[in-house]
Amino acid sequence: MKGSIIAITLACLWLTGCNDRQALKSAFDTYLARVANVLGTDPPALGQPAPLPPLPAQRRLQLQQPRISAGLLDTLKLGECRLLALVGEHNSPIGKSQSAGAVLLYHLRFQQGLQDCRAQQDDNALQAWLTGLEQQKAPLLPGYHWNMMVAEPDIRAALTPRQRPVPDDHRGFQATFNAFSLFARLRHQAAGTPQLTVIDSAGFNERLGGLYNNDYLGELYYSLHSASHYLAQSITFLGRLEQFNCGPAGKADAERLRNAMEHYYIKDIQARLSRLDRHFVRLAPLLQQSLTPPSTGHDAMDEYRHWYASGLDSLIYTRYRQLTLEHARAWQDFLHRCNLSPG
Repeated sequence: MKGSIIAITLACLWLTGCNDRQALKSAFDTYLARVANVLGTDPPALGQPAPLPPLPAQRRLQLQQPRISAGLLDTLKLGECRLLALVGEHNSPIGKSQSAGAVLLYHLRFQQGLQDCRAQQDDNALQAWLTGLEQQKAPLLPGYHWNMMVAEPDIRAALTPRQRPVPDDHRGFQATFNAFSLFARLRHQAAGTPQLTVIDSAGFNERLGGLYNNDYLGELYYSLHSASHYLAQSITFLGRLEQFNCGPAGKADAERLRNAMEHYYIKDIQARLSRLDRHFVRLAPLLQQSLTPPSTGHDAMDEYRHWYASGLDSLIYTRYRQLTLEHARAWQDFLHRCNLSPG
């Protein structure tokens, strides 16, 4: 008996999750059914959205970085900069197995150490040596950042498009925003922009940890994609409004259509989409900055960046916005033709 209760409970939880994940489609189904009822026709059957372009495989994206080595005498110069311990830790067996994020932090710390040491030295020969080493390493930093973005497992998982929309509680957005805010800052630092605050390992790991089992970004991609899909089908169906008789005989039905639009689309669907829109607008510049490739670039990432990481010009967003406006125009034209004002 106890086993049966557990099974029933799990089934209920599973069904609740499925219903929650289908909330946007269900809202469109209800909205179009109400409009179809007034028009005296059948509502359209909303199909599934096409698959989204995936995140390319890591092996296609990761850069092989050249190694800069120094002789014994040059290495001893780093002792005057108190950098030997940092270099030794990086070159240890544990250091050589570090994640791509830890490797980036090491190179940023090393570069900062060179700059600090150069500013404190009076020895012209040492200053010249430090400047040369700093200039050698600087062009490599964006590549280390790029490798972090395309190789860190939790970042890759966050960037992977999902086949389910964001749940109604929108959990995961703030942690996603915090993480990509940090990644964008690291990209600026890798490009040579001075940082007001030093990013340490603890702060990095805390932000990165926020992406663990956090599918918000991939679900946001799907939410905008599926919304575009349902909007496109809705617009096709709403073409019937062009033949609607706005004369006295159709006045009552015209008002019912307006009420259906306002109640089921504006108050429900539009309210759902507005929050997703705001979230993408906040994340878009961070994605664009974080996923800017080094000068060597990779064609393999072009499609992904075109779809998701081109700021507000990202295809997934521009298509959604365009269809949102086309849907609104369909109703505006109807209300204008039937001499109705929004309720």
